[in-house]
Amino acid sequence: MKKLLLNRCAPILFLALSIIFSGHIQAQSVNTQVDTDSIQIGDTFSYSLLLQLDQEYSNVQFPDTNSFPPTVEVLNRKQFKLSEFSDSLIYELQYFGNEDLQIPSLPVSVFSESDTTTLLTDPVTIFFKTVVAEGDTTLKPMKPNYQFPLPWWPWLLAFIVLAGFLLWWFKFREDTKEEMELDKPSIPEFYDPIKELEKDLLRIKEDTKVEQTKDYKLFYSQIGDALRTYFEVLYKIPALESTSGELIRYLDAYGVDDTLAEKTRSVLRRADLVKFAKFTPTLEDAWKTYDEAIEFLERAKLTDASRIGRLKAEYDAKYLSVKEEVVTENGGTK
Repeated sequence: MKKLLLNRCAPILFLALSIIFSGHIQAQSVNTQVDTDSIQIGDTFSYSLLLQLDQEYSNVQFPDTNSFPPTVEVLNRKQFKLSEFSDSLIYELQYFGNEDLQIPSLPVSVFSESDTTTLLTDPVTIFFKTVVAEGDTTLKPMKPNYQFPLPWWPWLLAFIVLAGFLLWWFKFREDTKEEMELDKPSIPEFYDPIKELEKDLLRIKEDTKVEQTKDYKLFYSQIGDALRTYFEVLYKIPALESTSGELIRYLDAYGVDDTLAEKTRSVLRRADLVKFAKFTPTLEDAWKTYDEAIEFLERAKLTDASRIGRLKAEYDAKYLSVKEEVVTENGGTK
């Protein structure tokens, strides 16, 4: 408890001490501090900037969220104007990497009536905590391989498969070829991302049975993949291949509705904690995340209706003529 209180108070204490000893700071400078020297996956920490000037200024532009490494997500930031010649900003960050974190030099722009000055912060290194016990460098001896007797059933199975293939090749190959020639053009059904997302969420609720299995990792992964698939199909974003932080930045760049982006951020953040930080949620937490996915669905029905309409129009333009041709041929046959 004492360590947690010290970590939370460290940024504010840093700012207070900086004001007291401001006479030792250069005329124009920006100082950095973090409240920890080591982190694990899912840890949150504070990153503080103190700006000290020798003249009044009209505005300050601190680094935005895209300036930080992709393994870091900005949860919150608070600005404190300490005096006419000093300003500060405290970022609350969360880490999702698996190696030492390197925060590079970041630009801070100061605007006055007659000039603009850009200052650079000092780079910061935070070490990644290993899960191996300190001092435990011994290696356990390898056990000898156990010799299993060779089973006979794979050979029997291979013989049956080979016999079935030869039977198909000689007896049914010609019939299959004739049927393929008579097949009509294949027309795929229209893929409605809204309806498919609704089906996926209903299937997760019915099939996962998280109350009995307690498999929260599977439950959260399926919900997150359902939202990722929605953006992959409708917005053409490589959501399934992206990390959570990369996907959130894609949503900002593509101008996705703020409510959809916020719901996605909340669901993926919890899913990452369960998958990577070994966080064990309660059943109530799991269903709360599911309810947020349902709220995402209802919001998407309103905000993305026109986009899905354009997708349907492209489908009709591509396949409507083929459908009409098939219907005409069937009518002629009758």
